[in-house]
Amino acid sequence: MQKVAFITGTGSGIGKAIAKLLLTEDYIVYGYSRSNTIVHTNFTFIKIDLSNPELVKQLQFPKGKLQDVLLINNAATIGSILPLHLKKQADIISEYNLNIISPTLLCSKFINTYSKGVKMIINIGSGAGNNAIASWSTYCATKSALDMLTQVITDEKHEKLNIYSVHPGVVDTNMQQEIRNSDAKFFPLLNKFTDYHNNNELENTKTVATKLYYIIQNFNEFTKNTLSIRDVNIK
Repeated sequence: MQKVAFITGTGSGIGKAIAKLLLTEDYIVYGYSRSNTIVHTNFTFIKIDLSNPELVKQLQFPKGKLQDVLLINNAATIGSILPLHLKKQADIISEYNLNIISPTLLCSKFINTYSKGVKMIINIGSGAGNNAIASWSTYCATKSALDMLTQVITDEKHEKLNIYSVHPGVVDTNMQQEIRNSDAKFFPLLNKFTDYHNNNELENTKTVATKLYYIIQNFNEFTKNTLSIRDVNIK
């Protein structure tokens, strides 16, 4: 059976790591991002700005006899790390578009395109969706919305669909660097996140990718549709 994965944000971080891992597991992978460094016979790069919903609306998933398909909504931004009243309106709109509007559109397209086949959706959520963090207004709000979107789609009981929101934890990505480069005047938790880095407490993207693949392969083990990578124990 042909295995096909559609992954957003494959230019770096978790998206790139899981794309590379799935390629070693004989998946055909489509990567949606603004940049790319992956070169592989079974990898197709689609250059797109996922913060532009008009471009996302035009995307079409390939049709055909695909019986085992996977969508990973990974692309996201922490956005401008500022109190809400200091954020530019254009930034607020862009951050919502990338973090929740695009994943919602892609989930809808994916379910409609592969209504008959076996399919899985993994939305990359965040613990920030459950915790209010000063100056992360759009990130916390959109990640909370992504968890709820996952729950609603679950309750709709689509045929042959398994869907999960997976919280990867604090991972060594470009986003963490952006957080460390923020202004302490506006971000009270700056020292905490700097300590994560200095104390080597950031999770490796390859480890996260390995655990995501475990979820994909062993989804029947999980009774909840919101999961934390920390709770995934590879046997």
